[in-house]
Amino acid sequence: MTNPVSNHDMKVFSGLSNPDLSKRIARYCGVKVSQADFELYTNGESDVDIQDSVRGKNVYIVQSSGRDTNNHLMGLLLFIQACKLAGARRITAVLPLLPYARGDHKQPDKRKPIAAKMIAGMLEVSGANQVVTVDIHSPQTEGFFSIPVDCLTARFIFERWIKENIPDWQQAVVCSPDEGGTRRAGILAEKLHLPMALIHRESFNEEHIISGNVQDKQVILIDDLADTCFTLHNAVTQLVRVGGARCVFICVTHAVLSQMPQELFCRSELVKMVVTNTVNQDYSDCHESITEKLVVIDVSDVIGEAIRRNHYGESVRAML
Repeated sequence: MTNPVSNHDMKVFSGLSNPDLSKRIARYCGVKVSQADFELYTNGESDVDIQDSVRGKNVYIVQSSGRDTNNHLMGLLLFIQACKLAGARRITAVLPLLPYARGDHKQPDKRKPIAAKMIAGMLEVSGANQVVTVDIHSPQTEGFFSIPVDCLTARFIFERWIKENIPDWQQAVVCSPDEGGTRRAGILAEKLHLPMALIHRESFNEEHIISGNVQDKQVILIDDLADTCFTLHNAVTQLVRVGGARCVFICVTHAVLSQMPQELFCRSELVKMVVTNTVNQDYSDCHESITEKLVVIDVSDVIGEAIRRNHYGESVRAML
């Protein structure tokens, strides 16, 4: 039986956060980015006007987070409802970086919101039928949603880069910069058949303890998100000063990089920092010490394949 769904039923839209990634995803899916007009009023309010018909279509809206998160989030919610009111058959919010993903729990001694749960509710109320994201900060965040969530991973492209670019990578050690990334580092270490290390910070005296042997080793430091890079900088310092590591490679999925600490990139022990293009960044104005060590790899094929499989009703499990 011929699959009744075709590319003609697919509409890929781009928000304002990462138009280049949206174009790459649409190209992978064999379609062009559909047209929509965005407007930001002087009082800070947003508006969207969809130019292409979406009636009876499967709509995929690509809108990442990173910088200017609140405006991008509001724009996405308005976009989703506009598609729903225009008669879209199914609406998928493609969020390479899920906004407020770090707000996935409330500490008992603090009066704070669980922001990730609020985001899930807002996406559902606005009319989203499904969410696609990459390397979500905490797996339990998926439990905040009552709609399907495809949590993709950039691990495969990191694995390929490691095997092709790190000499004697078989002798390396995979390390998590903190306890929160233990599972992430453990999976990568298992897939590469490498030993694992972990940096633990004792809160009562700020002392750092490295679990695992990194003495005179190449260390692959893996994390999901780099914002101020404080955690990564601290991890590199501890690995070299305390652990005696020979050199460090950093792999980060979401390079928000609200701060670009030149002291991190000036360290001779840091060989490369490998990031993906889930967050739109312009590194042309960065200091040469940063650009020569920063490697950006494309994640659009991963997201595009997930969209293609969803569109044709195929399993996404093989990608995880």
